[in-house]
Amino acid sequence: MTIRFPPAAILIGTVLMGVVAVVALLYLTIHQPWLGVAITGTPAGEIRIAHVRADGPAQGITAPQRLIAVEGAGEESVTIEANDLVDEPDIAATYDEMARFFARQTEIDRTLRQATVTLRGTDNKSATVTPSTLRPLGDLPGEFWVQLCVGLAAWLVGAWVWSLRRSDPATALFALASFAILLATFPAALYSTRELAIDGGLFRFLSILNHGGALMFAAAMIALLLSYPGPLVSGGWRYAPFFILGPWWIADSLEILGGPPVGVHLPILLSMAAIIACAALQYLRASGDPGARAIIRWFGLSITVGAGSFALTVIAPSLIGLPPLLPQSYAFIFFLLIHVGLALGVARYRLFDLDRWAFRILFYMTAAALLLLVDAMLISWIAIGRAPAFGLALLLVALFYLPLRDTLARRLSGRSEPRQEAWFPDMIEVALAPSDKDRDLRWQALLNTVFRPLRISPGPDRGAPTLLEEGTALVIPAIGALPARRLDHAMHGRRLFSPRDVSRAAELCAMLAHALDSRIAYEQGVAAERGRITRDMHDNIGVQLLGALHSRDATRKDALIRDTLVDLREIINNSAGQGLTPDELMAELRADMADLLSSAGLTLVWNMEMVPDFPARAVPAMRSILREAVGNALRHADAATIRVTLVRAGDGLVLTVEDDGRGFVPDAVVPGHGLENMRARVAALKGRLAIEPAAPGTRITVHVPVEA
Repeated sequence: MTIRFPPAAILIGTVLMGVVAVVALLYLTIHQPWLGVAITGTPAGEIRIAHVRADGPAQGITAPQRLIAVEGAGEESVTIEANDLVDEPDIAATYDEMARFFARQTEIDRTLRQATVTLRGTDNKSATVTPSTLRPLGDLPGEFWVQLCVGLAAWLVGAWVWSLRRSDPATALFALASFAILLATFPAALYSTRELAIDGGLFRFLSILNHGGALMFAAAMIALLLSYPGPLVSGGWRYAPFFILGPWWIADSLEILGGPPVGVHLPILLSMAAIIACAALQYLRASGDPGARAIIRWFGLSITVGAGSFALTVIAPSLIGLPPLLPQSYAFIFFLLIHVGLALGVARYRLFDLDRWAFRILFYMTAAALLLLVDAMLISWIAIGRAPAFGLALLLVALFYLPLRDTLARRLSGRSEPRQEAWFPDMIEVALAPSDKDRDLRWQALLNTVFRPLRISPGPDRGAPTLLEEGTALVIPAIGALPARRLDHAMHGRRLFSPRDVSRAAELCAMLAHALDSRIAYEQGVAAERGRITRDMHDNIGVQLLGALHSRDATRKDALIRDTLVDLREIINNSAGQGLTPDELMAELRADMADLLSSAGLTLVWNMEMVPDFPARAVPAMRSILREAVGNALRHADAATIRVTLVRAGDGLVLTVEDDGRGFVPDAVVPGHGLENMRARVAALKGRLAIEPAAPGTRITVHVPVEA
């Protein structure tokens, strides 16, 4: 049975292991003899005491500026040499030189552990000190803490990446590389910051661990790049670096390779070449995979930033005669930056933003490099002073490089920033397409113009533009009748989709949704206007023409036709009844109805308790409802009398049109346009329409709320 620990448990275990390692390192570091003096070497090979701590064992003594030897209580004397202060013993050319170095460290350490120690300088100047058996933490220099923090942070970052995807061999290899950094930095933190010497046997053991950590890191990184982001070799061949560098480390530890140049430096150089070669092969392999290219680009950026920062702060200043901006021991910080960058690539964190970050950081570093280069050229070629040269270099970079930066970034990254107004004509074409099929084709063409994907296919509807598969795909949501679409590989596979593309897609979707809503609203408005004209012509024009048809008086017939033409113009202009007061409207309606019915031989009974006060928008509707009701009675009822009543009842107006004709059963009759128009007008006024037998005849009742 396989036991799978949750990520939190893995991280807690990692922290505990790191704490144990830190405690062990601090224990070994503080259990060293301590004099309380700062001993440094000079370019001439002299050993000097640069500083005496006020709270150390040597406080109050006048120490010689130049240190020749240290002597124990038994008059044992050890001459101090320049090589005794080197940080790394692997600078020796042979193993014999290393063995001599370790032997001298043992001899000096044995002397420093005696009860009293005499520091002897030139001209027989000397000072006697009682060394402390413990070195206080406050005496440890910044270099110690930097290396300790770098190793611990690398270990925690590696464990975090591995906890995210424990089944992925790439994360396991990265975690192993992280442990290798801890294995290399912790021993170096102890022996590179020693006060003068530590036991030679301990020194040799720590040096072996340091070399093992360096080669383990190299082997893990080569194995990682052999398999990630895509496999370069098959099967277990990716672990070949461990079977090569592991025995190499063992042979170096047993001192059978001739010396550190072959045992340490050569495998590290070969490993660096292998790492660069594997990265280049991975980049070529990922030509059709923008996700893999983003990872390799991120790896390259991390190495460029780390190595470039080291060159700009340590190497470049020395080339122009300036002191380093940082002590070389602090260079481990830059290697931590490299490791964090590699961690982000292995964890595939925000791959869609990596190319934008890469170009931005790369161009900033290019600007800094150009600044130093121009400054050095001005100093060496034109012999300008340092301060004026730096100012002139800054001006030249600002004038010539910075204006070209954005243009170069767009050309190299394949990005362009289209203006929003450039999309508007295409958006209108999409919205005004004659059919859903044409609209979908035009929408896909617009998406292809903006994002240039390798493929557009049906996709899931996420409700909003969404990145999928770490930026490999972008989902466009459904808009109206348009289906959701999936866009794969932006800019023909040259890059991943980014949050900027999501924002651009959201703008496009919002613009299209607004355009489609506007089109729908326009079409609904057109349909509503057509319906209004149809109802008004049926209800008003039809009734008036009916009256002209029944009129026996030619003069009256002509007048009705002229009124019909006037009403027709009002219907077209949607101005029927406008400008009339309620009194004038009721008087006009009563006169029209009376003329219409009298010409047909019918009697009109008009009963109005009060003149209603209703808004102007209700005037055409009430007019048309009344005309249609009276017209229906005239055409179909065969009545002698028609009674019209308009009264206020409760919260509204009640209009009743009643005839004494033959009547009909409403449910047994298929309603025509007239009744449908009446129902539509009443519904628009939020009213109620009732048609019922009146025994004899038919009664039509319309109830309209006052607020209508």
